[in-house]
Amino acid sequence: MKKSFFFSILVFSSLTILLTQTQTGCTKEAVNVTDTVKVTQKDTVFTCPLNIRGLWEGTYTVGTGNPVPAGTSFYFSFSIYPNGKISYKSKGYYNGSSEYITFADGTWTLNGTIFSFNVTTINYASSSTQITQTGTATYNASNGTLTNGTFNGSSGSTWAMTKVN
Repeated sequence: MKKSFFFSILVFSSLTILLTQTQTGCTKEAVNVTDTVKVTQKDTVFTCPLNIRGLWEGTYTVGTGNPVPAGTSFYFSFSIYPNGKISYKSKGYYNGSSEYITFADGTWTLNGTIFSFNVTTINYASSSTQITQTGTATYNASNGTLTNGTFNGSSGSTWAMTKVN
């Protein structure tokens, strides 16, 4: 019985020492929660000039010698592709309607701010042969516009467009 009592005291003492050491082995430090951190954030904004490739929409205004009065405007759009290819879609007058849609495909170039195109219609309804159209405009990269557009060989028809995307 003495052994068992002695063993119990030894276990109890060991546990007491172990608990005391683990509880007092670490010290807690008071942290000043009023400290502040000053963060300065600097944003970098990248601006890139608008790219001429993409969808453009606007109008063309007919000159004299058309079946509608001079000054009549119609929808006109370009899809300008990166490989020098272009497609256009335009409304126009045909067979008593101002809702006829003409499509054309061709090529484009940009020389400084001078945009040029050369297309051939694919569904021109006024004749059995398709027509070739050429034209130019002034490209403004900062505001995404094609302005002062003309058609070569037309009688005063003009056009302008704004980049959609």
